[in-house]
Amino acid sequence: MSPTSLIPHNNEAKALGIKMGQPLFEIKDLVRQHGVIVKSSNYGLYGDISRRVMELVSSAVPESSVYSIDEIFADLSDWPLPDLTIWARALKDRIYRETGIPVGIGISHTKTLAKLANRLAKKSVKAAGVLVLDRPDWIDLALERTEVGDVWGIGRQYARKLSVLGIQNARQLRDMPDRSARDIMAVCGLKTVRELRCQRCFPLDDSPTDKQTICVSRSLASEITSPDALSDLLFSFAGRGCFKLRRAGLVSGRIQIFALGNRFRPDRPQFSRAVDIGLLPYSNDTRHICMAIGQNVVRLWQPSLQVKKAGIMLLDLCRPEAAPRDLFTPAPISTSPLMTSIDRLEEKFGRDSVVIGRLPRSRVDWFTRSDNRSPCYTTRWSDIPRFR
Repeated sequence: MSPTSLIPHNNEAKALGIKMGQPLFEIKDLVRQHGVIVKSSNYGLYGDISRRVMELVSSAVPESSVYSIDEIFADLSDWPLPDLTIWARALKDRIYRETGIPVGIGISHTKTLAKLANRLAKKSVKAAGVLVLDRPDWIDLALERTEVGDVWGIGRQYARKLSVLGIQNARQLRDMPDRSARDIMAVCGLKTVRELRCQRCFPLDDSPTDKQTICVSRSLASEITSPDALSDLLFSFAGRGCFKLRRAGLVSGRIQIFALGNRFRPDRPQFSRAVDIGLLPYSNDTRHICMAIGQNVVRLWQPSLQVKKAGIMLLDLCRPEAAPRDLFTPAPISTSPLMTSIDRLEEKFGRDSVVIGRLPRSRVDWFTRSDNRSPCYTTRWSDIPRFR
C-alpha cells in the first residue's frame, strides 16, 4: 500500500470491502476498527525479493522467461517429470523456505491456460497454491468457473462486447467461432481463444523487445509552487530515467515533461500540462537531457500553479545505431565515459552517491511520505535484523 492509495491487498482486506486504488483517507475508520496493517511502497525490497524468487525458479527449470515483477513463465514440455503436482509443490515449498514468499503455481498446455490455472490455484483451498490443468475434463471445468473478463488478455471492453453475444465464461469463449473472435478482438484475441483450446500461440519469449518508453514520475508530499523547484524535481527524474535508458542500451529522441494538480482537492484549480521536447542527436546522456528540460520548463510553468504530481517520459527509444539523423547531425554516442563511470559508482554505492552538477542533492519533503515503509531487510546494511 502507499500512503495515498491502496495498491496490493490480500484476501482478508478484500473481504472487508477494501477496493483496489481506494484512497486511504476514505477508509481510515475501517482500518482502525479491524486493525488493518498498512505498509508504504518499498520498491527496492520488492525488486530484490523478486530477483531472488526468479533466480530460484530459473535454476529449477530448463527454460524460463520473466513476465513481470511477480510473474515468470517456464517451459516444461520437453522435461520428463513423473508427477507435475509433486514437483510444483516441492518448488513452492523451496521458494517459501528460502525467501519467505508464498507463491502460486499453475501448469497447463499454454500460457493462457497456465495463467488461468495459477489464478484458480490461489483461490482454491483444495489446490493450496498448486494446480495442474492437463486433463480435458479438468480444463472444461476450470473454464466454466472462470468469468470471461478474468481470462488473460480479455479486458473490460472485450468482456462487455462478448457479454452481448451471450459469452459469459471462458468455456464459451473457447468455443466461439474463429471469425467472430477475430472480428471482435483482432488477432491477439483470436490467439487467446486458440490458447484456451490448448494450441500454443504465445511463445515463451525469453528475449523481449526493447522498451518503447521510459517514465519516471511521483506524487509529492506537498505542492510545488515555483518553477525552480519544478526544474530541480524534473532534473532528478531525468537522472533516474537516463540511468534506465543506458542500462537498456537505448537512446531517446523525444522527451515529454508533465505536471498535474491535486485531484483530491476539487476546491483548487485542476490542470494537466505537458510539453514535448525533441532531441537531435538522440541521446541518453543525463547532461543533454537536463539541458533540454531546463530550457523548456518555462513552457510548462505558469503563475499560481500548485503541482502535486510531475514526471518525465523518454520517448522514441531505439538502439544508437538505428537512430535517425540528417547530414549535419553526428551519430549518437551509445554511452559517454563519464556516464558509464557514474552508473558504475551508483551500482556500487547506491543511488545518488554521485550526481552531475545540475541534479540537486537535497530532496527533503518532495515525495509522498512513507511512514509505514517496511525496512529494506535485503538491500540496506542498516536495516538488517539484529539478534541478541
